[in-house]
Amino acid sequence: MSTAARIQDQTVKLTQRAVDDLIRAVEALPPDRRDWKPAETARSALDQLREVAVAPDWFVPILESGVASQFTDHDRRALLEARRELDTFEKCRERALASTSRLCAAISTLPDSRLSDEVRLPFGGGQIATVADVAGLHYWNATYHLGQVNYIQTLLGDLAMH
Repeated sequence: MSTAARIQDQTVKLTQRAVDDLIRAVEALPPDRRDWKPAETARSALDQLREVAVAPDWFVPILESGVASQFTDHDRRALLEARRELDTFEKCRERALASTSRLCAAISTLPDSRLSDEVRLPFGGGQIATVADVAGLHYWNATYHLGQVNYIQTLLGDLAMH
């Protein structure tokens, strides 16, 4: 007898893989290039990993309460301060793995009945997202940043798949 896969379990699997892939891609860069920016207005690979490391701190409360923070200036400053503390690859990796683990635990315990609940997010003009959408945001964000890190990798002449 086969049981249907839960979307929560698939989201957890994809999220964990995306974060692992991002960490592996940043780790594959030469250590002296992890904080290199290809242009003045661009972001380094390490800075992108910093973002992914702290983002779950914003998503977990939404999944637990069904309500998004208003993302005030205070909230932005707190996230920026948390990112500043992640000044090495090792700290970024540790925080990304720990925060993603907390997020995945929250996703895995979401009841099916809450997946279609709507949440007003404080960006995109106050866009409305379902709880299922919010559960997938970290996966999307990690994958997005993986592509940026892969581009930096190619700019440095590394064309291998990591």
